[in-house]
Amino acid sequence: MTDQNFEIALKEFIGDAKKIAILGIGNDLRTDDGLGPFIVNSIKFDNPNVMIENVGSVPEGFARPLAEFGAKRVIMIDAADMRKPPGHIELVTKDRIGGINISTHSMPLSFLMMYLEQETGGKTILLGVQPESIQFGEGLNPEIQEVAEDIIDRFERLLKEHYED
Repeated sequence: MTDQNFEIALKEFIGDAKKIAILGIGNDLRTDDGLGPFIVNSIKFDNPNVMIENVGSVPEGFARPLAEFGAKRVIMIDAADMRKPPGHIELVTKDRIGGINISTHSMPLSFLMMYLEQETGGKTILLGVQPESIQFGEGLNPEIQEVAEDIIDRFERLLKEHYED
């Protein structure tokens, strides 16, 4: 997915949803697996209709607050092994997530996505980024850091446009 396509697809996914949740998934002690938490901890956007949370390595533990918030769109951000070059970005629906390896979580993300959709009545999508490495260590690899900062800029712009219209 090209950079521009990812932004267009994300805009289409959000649609006219009033409440949006953005969840950063991952372990920041495993280099690029910390991508999700890094992004959500860095997004600067404040609106009562947007929930931005670092859910770490146990996103299923966050289902109840998410359901109570009533998000109509849930965007999960995580490092995902898609067998692509490092930094590759893809938006993945629950139907297509089967072949993607996300090894640091206890529950397969396809189950989590189905569960969250049942609990919230909303739609879920994964923004996956191909990691360079998920070895133990702190901080993102430089190439992944660059991709993460670009994603942060895009989210801030997208949310600003969405809630100003």
